[in-house]
Amino acid sequence: MSTWLRRLRITASIAYGVTLCAAVAVLVIAFIPRSSVVLDLPSSLLSGLDGVGGVEAGAIVDPDGRLPFSLADPSLAQRLLLLATILPGAALLAEVARRLAALLRTAEAGDPFTADSARELMFIAKLTAFGGLAAWVVAAGALSALAATVLDSGTAIKPEGTPFWPLVIGFVFAAVAQLLARGDEMRTELDAVI
Repeated sequence: MSTWLRRLRITASIAYGVTLCAAVAVLVIAFIPRSSVVLDLPSSLLSGLDGVGGVEAGAIVDPDGRLPFSLADPSLAQRLLLLATILPGAALLAEVARRLAALLRTAEAGDPFTADSARELMFIAKLTAFGGLAAWVVAAGALSALAATVLDSGTAIKPEGTPFWPLVIGFVFAAVAQLLARGDEMRTELDAVI
C-alpha cells in the first residue's frame, strides 16, 4: 500500500510541477508582443470554402468542422483572451494536483482513514467539480469573445466541449472521500466495542 501511495504522490507532485510551469509559460507568452494566437473557427461561419483548391474532386471542407487560423499580429486583448481560455483550467489542475500530493503525503506518513483526510478529499472533490465548471465557463466566454474579434461578422461562437468531465471526476473524489469517512467511522465503532 505504501508503495502505491508513494507512486501516486510522486505522480501528483510531477503533475503539479508540470502544470504550474506550463501555466506560468502561457502567462508570460501572452505578454510577449506578436506571440502566436491560434484559433479554431467553425467552418460553418466561413465563406469561400467551396472554392478550396489542391484537393481531388468530391473532397470538401467539412461544414460541421473547424479550421485553425493563426493571427499574424494579435493585439494584447486577443493574447489575453487566448490566455483566459487556457489559464483557469491549468491553474485548477495545478491546485488539485498540489492538494492531492499533500493528502497522499499525509496518508503515506500515517493513517489514510481519518476524518481530516475525508474532509480534505471532499474539498478537492468540490474544487474539481465547481472549479472545473467555472474554468469551462471562463474559457468558453473568452473563446467566444476571441472569435468575435477575428470573424468579420463579429459573430460569437458556441462553446466547445462540455463541463461534464470535471463534474464526473469531482463525483469520484467525493465517493472516495465518503469511503475514507466510513472507514474512520467503522474504526471508531470497533474501538468502542473493544
